[in-house]
Amino acid sequence: MTDVSNQGMSVPSRLGVAARFVDGDLILELTPQAEVLHHGMVRASVLSFVVDVVAGIPLDQDASVWTLTTDMSVRMRPDPAPDRIEARGTIVRQGGRSATSLVELTTEDGAPIAAGAIGFAKVPRQPADPPKPNVPLGQTPLFFRDSATLSRPLREEAGIEVLDASEGIVQVEVTSELQNPAGTLQGAMVALVAEAAAEDLLTTRFDSPVVVVDLDLRYLRKTQAGPVRTRSRLLGTGPDSPVQIELIDTSTEAITTLVYARAVIVP
Repeated sequence: MTDVSNQGMSVPSRLGVAARFVDGDLILELTPQAEVLHHGMVRASVLSFVVDVVAGIPLDQDASVWTLTTDMSVRMRPDPAPDRIEARGTIVRQGGRSATSLVELTTEDGAPIAAGAIGFAKVPRQPADPPKPNVPLGQTPLFFRDSATLSRPLREEAGIEVLDASEGIVQVEVTSELQNPAGTLQGAMVALVAEAAAEDLLTTRFDSPVVVVDLDLRYLRKTQAGPVRTRSRLLGTGPDSPVQIELIDTSTEAITTLVYARAVIVP
């Protein structure tokens, strides 16, 4: 799909995801590795990748159209990472220019882990656009087969730099390892930057370890040259208060993504 990068090269492709079909339905499987955990829990940004892909691939079967994520919400239980997480998507609306899906994430035994809602816009591909890879629905398991995994914690692999932890200001270079085929910052990497900003702000201000469990993302425009820097604001007085995060492309000073995050204190 539009937001899936080349396997083995990009950071998102090395998160430990596989795919299979059950009764004709696409199932994405995440095998959590230590590098995608934070205080023993799977990062919400990693789950956002699973939500994006399991919902997006069935909708993105036209090589002449970019299927771009416009908005996404992820709600996660603050539970220790299970051995495996499975995700199933349900299309609730599919139109000519946009679509919306719901995603349920569970353990192998069916216990709930998280839920997601995601919207897409369909934009005709222009002759000057980068080539668009096609992932035929039936070949999805082959696309994820034998994927490499991360060798360092996810934030390190992505190259997130902390500029001011107490203000939730972090920065990331827009590298090929973080981009999608459309040439912009990949959606889950956007979520990771926002997640890092929120957890740094809350951990520093309240002197307590936290895990982000809620993410609401609105993808506003394409990232250009970058670097991308966050501007954060705590909307309350406690560690469970929402944090508003704006992702700014410093090459244009444009806000590319608006995010609201919420965290819980780790016991």
